[in-house]
Amino acid sequence: MKNIVIFAGTTEGHRLSDMLAENRIPHHVCVASKYGSDIMPGNKYATLHVGRMDASDMSRFFLQNDIKKGDVIVDATHPYAVEVTKNIETAVNKEDLTYIRVLRDSTQTDEEISLYDSIEECAESINKTEGNILLTTGSKELKIFCDMLSDEVRKRTYVRVLPVTESLMICEQAGIEPSHIIAMHGPFSYEMNKAMMTMYDIKHIVTKDSGLAGGFEEKLRAASDMNAEAHVISRPVSEKGMDIFGAFEIIAGKKYVSDKKRQIYIVGYGPGNERLLTREAKEATDKADAVFGAKRLIENIHDRKVFDMYKPEEIMDVLKKDPAIQNAAVLVSGDGGFFSAASSMVQLFSKEDDFDVHTISGISSVAYLASRMRVNYDDARIMSIHGRKSVNNILSLFNSVRYNKKTFVLLSDAEDVNMIGNMILTNDLNCKIVIGCDLSYESEMIETLTASEAIGYNKKGVLTALIINDDPQKEPLIPVYEDSGFLRDKVPMTKQSIRHESIIRLNIKKGDVLYDIGGGTGSVAIEAAGLDPSVSVYTFEIKKQACDLIKENINKFNAANVTLIEGDVVKTLKDMSAPDCVFVGGSGGKLFEIIDIIKAKKEHVRYVINAVSLETICDLKKLLSKYDVQDVYMTQTACTDIENIGSYHMMKAQNPVIICSFTL
Repeated sequence: MKNIVIFAGTTEGHRLSDMLAENRIPHHVCVASKYGSDIMPGNKYATLHVGRMDASDMSRFFLQNDIKKGDVIVDATHPYAVEVTKNIETAVNKEDLTYIRVLRDSTQTDEEISLYDSIEECAESINKTEGNILLTTGSKELKIFCDMLSDEVRKRTYVRVLPVTESLMICEQAGIEPSHIIAMHGPFSYEMNKAMMTMYDIKHIVTKDSGLAGGFEEKLRAASDMNAEAHVISRPVSEKGMDIFGAFEIIAGKKYVSDKKRQIYIVGYGPGNERLLTREAKEATDKADAVFGAKRLIENIHDRKVFDMYKPEEIMDVLKKDPAIQNAAVLVSGDGGFFSAASSMVQLFSKEDDFDVHTISGISSVAYLASRMRVNYDDARIMSIHGRKSVNNILSLFNSVRYNKKTFVLLSDAEDVNMIGNMILTNDLNCKIVIGCDLSYESEMIETLTASEAIGYNKKGVLTALIINDDPQKEPLIPVYEDSGFLRDKVPMTKQSIRHESIIRLNIKKGDVLYDIGGGTGSVAIEAAGLDPSVSVYTFEIKKQACDLIKENINKFNAANVTLIEGDVVKTLKDMSAPDCVFVGGSGGKLFEIIDIIKAKKEHVRYVINAVSLETICDLKKLLSKYDVQDVYMTQTACTDIENIGSYHMMKAQNPVIICSFTL
């Protein structure tokens, strides 16, 4: 087996060592100082060596550890450690060893920076500046830099170095005042950089291009936001090399596949402003190798791989193609458990054996708006029509507003506000509408509108509404529709006593699809639809006069979950989705054809058939013999209404009806 030596001065060296250990590949890791060994994650496959070495020392090290021709030396030192790289190359060439240079990506930035070829050139420029300076290039070249500064400039220079004795001694020798020494271990977040620059009133920051792993982007972004000038010392040479995955493939002779599960965090990002992130959400986002989310959620994240995407399938495609992403944060607005795409993400990602999926809750826009309005929402209905503008959802929203004092609703755009305003005006409801636009952002605007004002609302942004009904109606436990409420003309109608009993026998459940065959006036369809907005009703009718009446009655009763299907029922049924229950009020002599079509679509459907004529009664008898029906129940109902005629109360009998229910 080949010997492998990693000169590890960077995060990349540590990561490569972990990858080799995962695959049980023994190797040596060389670091320059005790501090380097302290931050080096230990593993039983890595033999750690501490101490600075020149080319001769390296040659002796190779000899002592039987490193010979064909063995692999990996240079994963810092891109600015030019002398170390030269020493490694000299020792490798002398011993005829295989050399691999692991590179850290150089950062591309849109920020305005001042670029220098050397530390001396940068110091010369800094001497001409005004305002405090933050030096973040480390202690190695600190004395060279400070020796070129005037006493006045040195006194307004702050240096950030590693918290080790050697660094502190170099600072003292360079003439840096103790109060101007910031001894901390990095890399540092954007917030930390910004806080330091605020604390010390920094106008100039000096840094090297240390790449993503070195926190370079966070420094530049903090400098830009603090109106400080960034002075960047460019990398010494343009090197040829590869990433750690290429290095691993050369060493191991195979592509790297981790035996550790990849950590996928689905993060509820709150309304959108970073200051409203929970601590857990922030930690998950900060430690992620890559962040996914809609543009407004990721626009301030620049220090790692960022993807403007929120569709689970697209995110999955990226994760499968890029094994370097071991920790991913997928940002979803608001609270991930609240009308969110998070549920579909959890479902998809959890199917992967190498994914460990976590969900982190956030502050929903409803909670935020309630807080701003100083109202509680434990007695409110909470809904969403954001990307969910189905007929059933709109009807559910209408019923919620009609029967509840408070309804919170997530909206897609201004058109939703217009629709709500029109709904309230049309139904003469006593409501006011609170619209929260771009909640938590600087552009946040919260307005209280009348229904008329809502119709003209045209603002763009992320919208959440609170609809307050000062006079909500009591919601009926059993919605009952009187015959007198329906427009009828001369079209036959299933009377209310028969209608109520028939609907009960259908045993309709939430989310069911109901066929109403032979709609007539639409009375059965409309009353059944009134049980719950989640019920979808299709009423089939061929006669034009009846179709016109059904349309009028649908509008009159706001029965948005009733759909009229016009034409020959046998022809129109064929392209329909399967029902859960079927009411037959009139079949036009095609009862068996209708049942055969439905039976081919789905079994275990609940039927209710009303028979008034002897012909239909005969068909019922044949039907019960022909098919393997279950749960059969038959009853004859004869109703007699009492009407006032002058000073008398007269009995007026209706036609007797046989109600037959069964499952087929």
